[in-house]
Amino acid sequence: MSAAGELQPMTGVPRGWELTMAKRIYALLAVLLLVAGCASSGDDDPNAPKLTMHLEQVDTGVNTFTFSGPVTVQFVLTASNTTSDPVTLTRIEIRTVSSGAYSISPIMTNMNLQLAPGQTQQSMISVWGYARGGRLYSEEPVTIRGTAYLTGPKGAFVKLFTEYIAQR
Repeated sequence: MSAAGELQPMTGVPRGWELTMAKRIYALLAVLLLVAGCASSGDDDPNAPKLTMHLEQVDTGVNTFTFSGPVTVQFVLTASNTTSDPVTLTRIEIRTVSSGAYSISPIMTNMNLQLAPGQTQQSMISVWGYARGGRLYSEEPVTIRGTAYLTGPKGAFVKLFTEYIAQR
């Protein structure tokens, strides 16, 4: 048995050096993957219509999310068409993406919201969620990711949006 730092009989490399070098290579690869993953992509698709989607939670009762269990959560969806072409919102999917006062499993709602050029319309959406319960949890903000499925003169397209909803 040779001590650390001594040469290995067949390779002439100090003991433990291979392991240290392998760890350095893995660390370097992890950093490179992290940098590549965080690199920003180009701007939005220039061919996609410029639309805005906004979800706002309808005021709920004082203790709605205090107790654990199923709850009804209502939102007002505001859709704005800032283009010169008419578009139709055919379907919307919403889900929570982090812990908060409540969670919503991915749920799709079919719609037929026609937006003329330059028009803004609102629609009420009601979904089932699950409240975590507890005084502190009931006041946690909720982050919702929405996917709007639309059609226009150039075909179907998707608009992604995220809403951060603070609880009162």
